[in-house]
Amino acid sequence: MPSRRHALLVAPMLLALPRPALAVRLRVGEVTALSGTAAALFTGEPPRALSPAAPIMLEDLLTTGPAARLACRLEGGIDVRMGENAALRVDALTLRGPRPGVALRGFGGALLLEVPPADRRVPVDVTLPWAHIGVRGTRFFAGVVDGVHAVFVARGRVQLRVAGGTVLLGEGEGVDVPSDGIPGAVRSWAAPRIARALSLVGA
Repeated sequence: MPSRRHALLVAPMLLALPRPALAVRLRVGEVTALSGTAAALFTGEPPRALSPAAPIMLEDLLTTGPAARLACRLEGGIDVRMGENAALRVDALTLRGPRPGVALRGFGGALLLEVPPADRRVPVDVTLPWAHIGVRGTRFFAGVVDGVHAVFVARGRVQLRVAGGTVLLGEGEGVDVPSDGIPGAVRSWAAPRIARALSLVGA
């Protein structure tokens, strides 16, 4: 059994050994366009001001300022657009392997997500404070339009889960979700409302 003196000598040596480096976060995309100000946040790191071609890293919290519009392209050709005062985190992005999937978590603001039709095999889950959205190969908007939370599908299909139930939306369809969480009727949106929604994300 080692003596106390031996243990005291070994302890400082162990402390001096190089420790395993912290896991390096993966680059999962880049900024493609920006008007106004935006930043990427990650615990323990200083905020990174974003600009076109700036990298997007896994677990980044992307934030936009007043009147800002941010566009990013993630791996697999997934396009994300954010409106002003929005926040979105890239929780997971795995396109290969036995369990591919993309998980995004929004904390407010308008969002437009476009997933290439060729990537229908990769499930994409978007969690918002007021809804959970599951998509495969689609283009949809989520945010506040005309004073109410709403989701609109420009292409493909979306499964929307809210406190009041689950709604399936097809191309050209949208639904309002009032503060009680009970979704309204699924309707085809008219061109003026579609234009108002897309203007919130600069699309």
